[in-house]
Order: sequence, then structure tokens, then C-alpha cells
Amino acid sequence: MSTSRLSVLLLFLTGLSLLSTVWCSPMCNNQCCRFVESFPGRLRRLREDYVQIRDFYEANDDLDTALLDQTIEDSFKTPFACHAMNSILDFYLATVLPAAIAGVPEDIKELKRFVESIQLIFHELKKDVTKCRNYFACQKQFDIIQLNTTYSQMENKGVYKAMGELDVLFNYIETYLASKRQRNLAVSL
Repeated sequence: MSTSRLSVLLLFLTGLSLLSTVWCSPMCNNQCCRFVESFPGRLRRLREDYVQIRDFYEANDDLDTALLDQTIEDSFKTPFACHAMNSILDFYLATVLPAAIAGVPEDIKELKRFVESIQLIFHELKKDVTKCRNYFACQKQFDIIQLNTTYSQMENKGVYKAMGELDVLFNYIETYLASKRQRNLAVSL
């Protein structure tokens, strides 16, 4: 094959590759779509920070009761999942993370920066979820009373349970937002 034909073929394949990228990626024409599409980066950071603190919280969690149980997971699979996510993020921001930050022992105070990073990402996530309520088309409120009650009954061990189950919460949020990404992809095709 001659050099000119090879160059034309390479140019054609490059163009085809660029077009397939455009055809296959969702077209985000608003801030909420961009939030959903960019969430995997935030999730990666949440998981990286959590790995740094997980052992401490799991070692101190001696409770058999799950805080983020099947009812919470099921709530993330319903039309009101964004309300569930918003309520649970609010619970972690107002109750769990401040207690976790205050309770980091002096001898391992380096853990505090990872908890603070999770807190910051949750704050940004809550702000975006609140801003994008209409985008998510939520239908009815989520009742967080049972989660608060269970947490309160755990007394001072509740923070260890809640922090030890962060990875479960990350999975629920990931599944929900991934379902919204698939919708974007279907709409853009």
C-alpha cells in the first residue's frame, strides 16, 4: 500500500474515531447533566479517602445492627431516590461527620483530614442534588426518622457504624447516579 493511501486511511480512521466518541458520549446541555456525568471523579476521591479511615472505624464498630440497611438501599431504587440521597447526606453532614471529626483520637489525628475531605465532597454533592431536584424528577419525600432513631439507639457507637458503612452509601449513590447517566446516554442517541 502506498504512503498516500496509508495516510488517507489513517486520517479516515482518526475522523471515524472522533465521530464515534461524539456519538457515544452523552450530550450534556445543562449543569445537572454535567454533575451526573462528572460524579465518577468525586466517587473515586470519596473511596480513596475512605480507604484511609475504614480500618479505624470498622475496628471500633462492635455493633451487629446495620445502619444503612435494605430499606435504605431500596429507597435508592425508587422515584424518590434523590430525596433519600439528600436526606442521608444531610444526616451525615449534620450528625455523623461532625461527630467523627470531633472523635478522632490525638494519636491518629491524620485521619481527620480524610474525614474532612469526605465532608466537603458530601457538602458539594448535597448542594448539587438540591439544585438538580427537577432534573431528577423526584416524586415524594424520603422519611429518615427510622435511620435517625437507629443511629441514636447506638449511642456513642453510632458514629463508628455510620462511618464504617460509608462504602455502602457510596455504592447506593453510585448506582442511583449511574442510572441517571444511562438515561442521558439514551436521550443523546
